[in-house]
Amino acid sequence: MRLPYLIIIFCALFYGCGNSHKEPQSKTGDIIYNIVAINSEGLKVDPTIFGDIKLQELNTQIKLSNTGVRDLEIREITIGTPKGSHSGPTTPFSPFTLKQGNDTTLLLKFRPFNDYKLYQLTGLQGSFSNAYNLGIGYKATKGNDISNLSLKAIADKMAFRAYGKKYNEPVIAYSFNTSTDFVEKERAYLATLPELPQPPFLFLSEQEIAVSGLNFRFKNYYRRDTLHADLFIVNHSNFLVKIDPDAFDITTTGHPSSNEKKTVSVEKVSGTQQIITMIEKGDRVIIHFKKNIKITDPARAHLQLHLSEVFKVKGEKSLFKENMDLLPNSF
Repeated sequence: MRLPYLIIIFCALFYGCGNSHKEPQSKTGDIIYNIVAINSEGLKVDPTIFGDIKLQELNTQIKLSNTGVRDLEIREITIGTPKGSHSGPTTPFSPFTLKQGNDTTLLLKFRPFNDYKLYQLTGLQGSFSNAYNLGIGYKATKGNDISNLSLKAIADKMAFRAYGKKYNEPVIAYSFNTSTDFVEKERAYLATLPELPQPPFLFLSEQEIAVSGLNFRFKNYYRRDTLHADLFIVNHSNFLVKIDPDAFDITTTGHPSSNEKKTVSVEKVSGTQQIITMIEKGDRVIIHFKKNIKITDPARAHLQLHLSEVFKVKGEKSLFKENMDLLPNSF
């Protein structure tokens, strides 16, 4: 009777150890990242990471074990790129206590900013990186010093090369041309509008325009024969501004073409919702733009953002007299 009993115990121990850490199921074509478990200062971290190509997100399964003599407080978990940008999980996560001798497994999703410059100009996160740093911040529950663990995850070279050939597409982002006489001409024009505070205030950078309390931020890119743009607007001024969405456009020649199909919509993020195209003080608005257009050499093309008839102040006077020249940025 002892032999069968011993065999049962042996099998239970063998299969129990062999299946104590189940990896999340990845799909064919996802990017698997190789990462080694680490045990440091009382915390053992045993992670699995893969990239979901379709959803453009990283899926992680992270087993945390408290191997020390004190309870630990897990403060934060981040994913970082080799270029230094860090992202928190998109799934809910709050700091928690991991008791001495206990373990837990977290399933977290991340959407890392793979190219921060690209994200600034376009709002796109960019293609997956070939490596990521998984960061764990924690401390003893009765201590003040925070410890940080960093584990490097590296994609399989062959699989990542195949991903790049299939999915990496050229993206051209466009930003404001700050080297023109736009500021001088607009200041002279704004000085003629008694509806605006005088002397007029105007600031211009590669992505932002500020006009007497109205702040505009521009994100724009060209991919697959389509122009995409978002213009974020915040009204800090004391005057009302009306938007004419039909007048908003981006062209290659300076003149709209009847063959180019565009869609323009206005989203009011906050403020009075009765009239979406009226921006009062404190309102936040986004103009969404999409246009199918064939640009022969997008990496060298100078486009033009049409603003001159889009925004009207009291008396139906245009806020902008000039349109804005755009310069390309390749990624």
